[in-house]
Amino acid sequence: MIGVFITARLGSKRLQEKHLIEVDGKTLIQYLVRRFSIAFEEKIRKNELKLFLTTSIQRENRKFEKFFDTNEVTIFYGSDDNIPLRHLECALQYDIDYIISIDGDDILCSTEATKLVIDSLLNGSKMVQVEGLPLGMNPTGYTVKFLDNSLKGKEPNKLETGWGKIFDKNEIEIIKVKVPYDYTEIRMTLDYEADANFFKTVISNIDVVNVTDTVLIDSIRKNNWSQFNIHLDDIYWSNFNAQKQQEN
Repeated sequence: MIGVFITARLGSKRLQEKHLIEVDGKTLIQYLVRRFSIAFEEKIRKNELKLFLTTSIQRENRKFEKFFDTNEVTIFYGSDDNIPLRHLECALQYDIDYIISIDGDDILCSTEATKLVIDSLLNGSKMVQVEGLPLGMNPTGYTVKFLDNSLKGKEPNKLETGWGKIFDKNEIEIIKVKVPYDYTEIRMTLDYEADANFFKTVISNIDVVNVTDTVLIDSIRKNNWSQFNIHLDDIYWSNFNAQKQQEN
């Protein structure tokens, strides 16, 4: 069984309850879940793939239940500050063999690239990372066995930022997606108010549930929507690296 694990929680300090920000009557995280439920509709129907919202045990995260049909996504409450442990807990409870890891901040993560990751895992890869798409579009996947082995001895650790460090880089397959233009000028992750404004604009103007990667990126470039938040990139990476150091 393949599990698509969308990892999110509602305790963000920079942008409170950011995943529940609404656009045209739906929350941002509902758009993310819907993109994957549509893209993998056949696999879901055949019981080959299941969608999960993997969140922490903090009571505030129960708000997610108001926005989702249990037939579309299963909400799992696990480890508070160790995300890979939370993934392992969920996988063991639901008999998952392969995990697709999607950050809940990455509202428009590529379903097309996810299909490449799944194919690679099913063909024997232990872990797969996608590179080449704009920040916030690149999915990751790994087998539960590889996760379990990589996590041993680190279960008590705080692993929230940059937790990919637990994996042996030599065991990771890299899938490089070629984009015929400078994708670094596009930022598709939700961390600040300007990021929310970016997603609001894109979602209000495009059918993001069904759009292809090419049309999505082309539309953002042609309409210069990246102007909303690209200035945040340096701040984002500075905060990311600082938080990562605190966990070392």
